[in-house]
Amino acid sequence: MWRRAFATTRPKAYAKSPSYLRRSRFLSFSTTKDDRLMVHGMQFYGFHGDLPAEQELGQKFLVNVDVWTSLETAQKSDLLKDTVNYVTIWELTKDSVETKRFEMIEALGGDISDRILTLDERISKVRIQVKKPQVCIPGILDYVGIEMTRER
Repeated sequence: MWRRAFATTRPKAYAKSPSYLRRSRFLSFSTTKDDRLMVHGMQFYGFHGDLPAEQELGQKFLVNVDVWTSLETAQKSDLLKDTVNYVTIWELTKDSVETKRFEMIEALGGDISDRILTLDERISKVRIQVKKPQVCIPGILDYVGIEMTRER
């Protein structure tokens, strides 16, 4: 009885639409710039730091990048041209860490965020995390790091 009552309350357009559209999880989302593209766990070798040994020997850096942009167009088209290419984000990050030299990881993070914000006008905000696991501190710790968020 419940099924019969429920079936009669559905809109006619719903009943005529293909079943794959009625079950689609994408239909309930609205356009938003709160979508986020994430490139996490990047590891590069760079020569950043205040100490001469850091600048001469180098060390590993861990980088996470979050980019806020609308992903709705790419969701519908399934085309790379309709989104921010995460390979390009990886390449820009790699270039900043491996070819440039900064004394402070704050400057490194700023360089990465500035380059990513100018990469694509669809990017509204970027968050960068830079972690330095092999820091010269006489103690036990996982890493030191920075996190910065920049918006247009």
